[in-house]
Amino acid sequence: MSEPDPPRPSNVTPLRKAIVPAGQPLPPQPSANEISPEALAKVQEVEKTAKRISLMELTERTCKWPIGDPATEDFYFCGLPVQQGKPYCEAHVGVAFQPMSSRRDRRR
Repeated sequence: MSEPDPPRPSNVTPLRKAIVPAGQPLPPQPSANEISPEALAKVQEVEKTAKRISLMELTERTCKWPIGDPATEDFYFCGLPVQQGKPYCEAHVGVAFQPMSSRRDRRR
């Protein structure tokens, strides 16, 4: 018999992760207009020279940015050298890690 969960303070709300059933569309993702035009142009250029590696070829030194639809054979990972301490290359870091203030400003 398992022990009951410990009591939770009344001011704490449990976190819920969004679970999307298989075959269902993903929730809306940030659109291209939420990314700076410079960052988007840089990503498009980088993706032309991407190494196009598979999941099994990823290492701590390769960019793990997914490109394409995972349900198709055209899916691959960028594979370019990562920016130190990050999981992505310089171009993909520019898209993935945006300062909070600039993201807030674009919503207005």
